Amino acid sequence: MSDAQPPVDDLFGDEDLGIEAPPAPPERDGRRLPIRLIGAALVVLAVALLWWLSSRHHEKYYVQVDGDMVRVERGYYFPFGAGAYAPSPAYESFKLPAGVRPEKTGAMTAPQVDTVLHSLFVTIAKREIADVEKGDPDVAEIMLLRAQKLLTTPVADDRQLLELLGDVAFRRGLTEVRGVQARFDKALEQFRLAAMRGGVAYKGAQRWVDAITRLREEFRRLSAESGLDPDRILANPPLLVPKREGAPAQAPKQDASPDAGAP
Repeated sequence: MSDAQPPVDDLFGDEDLGIEAPPAPPERDGRRLPIRLIGAALVVLAVALLWWLSSRHHEKYYVQVDGDMVRVERGYYFPFGAGAYAPSPAYESFKLPAGVRPEKTGAMTAPQVDTVLHSLFVTIAKREIADVEKGDPDVAEIMLLRAQKLLTTPVADDRQLLELLGDVAFRRGLTEVRGVQARFDKALEQFRLAAMRGGVAYKGAQRWVDAITRLREEFRRLSAESGLDPDRILANPPLLVPKREGAPAQAPKQDASPDAGAP
């Protein structure tokens, strides 16, 4: 190759082909990464706080009184709001008698709710048992059984409830005795009439009078020994209607024996 010959590169020329150089990569902003991390941390913190508040609120229990009705509520799994709570029949709504109110209301723990309900149930049952005239043993029994079905009832409380259920049975027995005694009173009245009038076929009326009278006295003794007022449990024995004043008395019968001589 001759020295006078131009190089190959020079033969192509230096014309501009219209090709632009690629742009330079943008410079990364070092501040954007920490902002994203802070935002993500705030979101996680907010979710964790919501979960914590919801958990705490879900463990709050309430004894609500609306007029004469009592209902139990538990907080929603949310920071606010509550709904009915009845894991057993013991927690279902019930009616309060006049003069009875729960010892505590508002937010409390589950054991505290059981303590409040237990006190209410026992108080209502004792009132129904003690009221011999108007008390309802059936209501007392329902209240005591509800108290036994609470989720946290100690063994000592179970023993007390069992004894109170014994009082319920005693009250029912008194009710039956009053009914039997009322029928005995009617029978006693008839036997007394029979004893006064005499009889042809039946001669033992006075023995029945004596037996029923002794039974009534035994009822009165048992009532007194049980700490009850016998006059509230047993009525006074029936009395026969006295003879009307001025009624002519029967003349004594004349001795009709043949040995009787004329005066």
